Amino acid sequence: MTTALGDIIATYVAEQPTSRVRVDGLLRHATAVDPTLVGDPTARTRLAAVLAGLAEAGAVVLPKTRSGWDDRTNPPLPLWVGKTEPRRVRTTPTPRVWPQALEAAAAIATRPDEHQLLDRIATWLRNNPGAEAVPLEERSLEILDDEKALAIETTKRLFTTGVLTLDLLACYPTPIPFPSQHVPGRGPTRLLVAENNATFHSLLRAARQLDPDVRPDLHIGWGCGNQFPTSITAVALLDPAPTALYYVGDLDVAGLRIAVSAAAVANAQRLPPLQPAAALYRWIFDRGVPRPDRSNTGAKASSTLVAWMPQDLHQPVAQLLEQRQRIAQETLGLRALRAEPDLLLRSVE
Repeated sequence: MTTALGDIIATYVAEQPTSRVRVDGLLRHATAVDPTLVGDPTARTRLAAVLAGLAEAGAVVLPKTRSGWDDRTNPPLPLWVGKTEPRRVRTTPTPRVWPQALEAAAAIATRPDEHQLLDRIATWLRNNPGAEAVPLEERSLEILDDEKALAIETTKRLFTTGVLTLDLLACYPTPIPFPSQHVPGRGPTRLLVAENNATFHSLLRAARQLDPDVRPDLHIGWGCGNQFPTSITAVALLDPAPTALYYVGDLDVAGLRIAVSAAAVANAQRLPPLQPAAALYRWIFDRGVPRPDRSNTGAKASSTLVAWMPQDLHQPVAQLLEQRQRIAQETLGLRALRAEPDLLLRSVE
């Protein structure tokens, strides 16, 4: 149904900002546009018929209860008319064909951001077959235009479930290097890491003062305290590559946790096993003065921690931890290393 009055009303209703449009305002607009309605005895009948026709055509919605109608005269007119919601046309999306490498990820991706990520990766894979592995941040900038974005994505489900991997994107997280110095010597290259900075400096000075004809080929490193379980992956950057890894730290719960955690990472990364610098630990235990360990809240973890230590130190170190005591590695200072030069040699045997 289309009439001139119907077009006037339909246009007016569509232009109003509210979902309900009062009919008294509609009438004022209609008579202003079509003055012939003024004084026309059939105007109310015409308007009722037009509104009924618009409602039937789905252009407006009429009130469903009596309270929405003015029935003081005949025919009744609605007090308001409502706008209709635009009809939504449902379309069946065309299934996306993903590269085989992304099929598993696409099968569980449901969110728009996940599909956008997969689309970016699909484009990159298509354009970069056989790409050389590069640091994570470089690949992130290349694929996502943001050097930090990919690291965030690795914490989300497409990566945590294993359907996406950094190997697929030919990139890797770059290890944070730990400070180290190479002291040339004889035999295979070894790495000796100290938990604390002071011991690192003393070991380095003592190693440099050894006779080059007898001292081992060494990297001396500082593990930066509890950062070592993360930075141990940087062992792969050392040149020459060490064939054996040794560690010395505080004889306390915190120090042994660092060592055990770093040893687990070394194993997972297929590095040489991280071993205790046995001669240094024995010297520290024999000569050190136990003091209260305020960071030790309980001794239940002792057995798992001391298992990493040399066998002969298991029982005495376990007892030290159970008594909530500690011995600082700084017990072994530069003076002691100079007094017993063979101590450093024996620590990496």
